[in-house]
Amino acid sequence: MKRRARWFLGMALSSLLAVSVSASATVVVPLSRQELTDQSDVVVRATVVSRLSRWNDDHSQIITLTRVRVTETVKGHAERELVIRQFGGEVDGLVSEVAGDGRLVQGQHVVLFLRRGPEVYFLTALAQAVFVVTMDPQSSATVQRRLEGLTFARWVNGRMAASEASAEPVETLEHLLRDLRAIAGRRP
Repeated sequence: MKRRARWFLGMALSSLLAVSVSASATVVVPLSRQELTDQSDVVVRATVVSRLSRWNDDHSQIITLTRVRVTETVKGHAERELVIRQFGGEVDGLVSEVAGDGRLVQGQHVVLFLRRGPEVYFLTALAQAVFVVTMDPQSSATVQRRLEGLTFARWVNGRMAASEASAEPVETLEHLLRDLRAIAGRRP
């Protein structure tokens, strides 16, 4: 029995080593725009107004509450301002981070995929749920997701394969919003 248990343990460890994943990465299944939209209660275009990191109620983990001002609701019904709760942040010099989570910065323009919780919202799929808008007075506004810290797990030829998320292409905000409105069944 001990020999068989060691064999299973060895096989499990070999499997883990065969799929090498960075220690500072979060492994997720990549989601299409359709899947992100379907899994979200609300999809909004917004501006990040403020961020506050603090301990949760039982002082066991640091959380960050980010307030955003909604400029357009693409799916669902959203108030003019929303609060998004994420794990991690900085309190009293102590930093806690979740690899691959969406980074929201005060003043930033974003398109967000959110799930409704009691009193707060949550990003639907970590960094996959945040498109950062870059405003350029000389051309159209563009969007891009920043997926650093995510590793994607996919089925390839009947086996699970993991690969670091690659840089996403830049596209126009107009194109993204048109796609999302079509997916959500809203007129442009």
